[in-house]
Amino acid sequence: MEQVLRWAADHWGTIAIALSLFIDWNPKIKWNPWKTLLKAIGKAINGELQKDLASFKADTRGDIAELKHMVGDQQDAIDANEKDRIRWEVLDFANSCRNKRKHSKDEFEHIVALNAKYEKLLEKTGDKNGVFEAEFKYIKELYEERLRKNDFWGSPGSAADAAQE
Repeated sequence: MEQVLRWAADHWGTIAIALSLFIDWNPKIKWNPWKTLLKAIGKAINGELQKDLASFKADTRGDIAELKHMVGDQQDAIDANEKDRIRWEVLDFANSCRNKRKHSKDEFEHIVALNAKYEKLLEKTGDKNGVFEAEFKYIKELYEERLRKNDFWGSPGSAADAAQE
């Protein structure tokens, strides 16, 4: 035992360093020299990698923002094209009705469904209706009249079919 004590007295510095790895001498002091040394070594080894990672994150954020902008522009163009397509189809249908062309119930229902889709697009884009609204009103009145009389083209026993025969 005396030999152990003598050895400990001769090597007290080494023992203190070894114990500092495992024991917090003063819990109020939050600085650990070993942890600081290991962090410095880690930064020296991984410093370039951390810079590259930070640069990659910044580039990726910019690319994502640009893609979101492009997708928004693309969606706006799709909505505009769809509004034009629906508007054209409904206006053409109204014109054919004014020229006394006969239409089936399914054709009228298709136009009514298109109008609902058109209204949703207008709401989404914040646009107004205008001329289209007057033409659709004409179609709807004609549709309701055809419903009352049951004289759609192609309806079994309809007055329109009897007139064509």
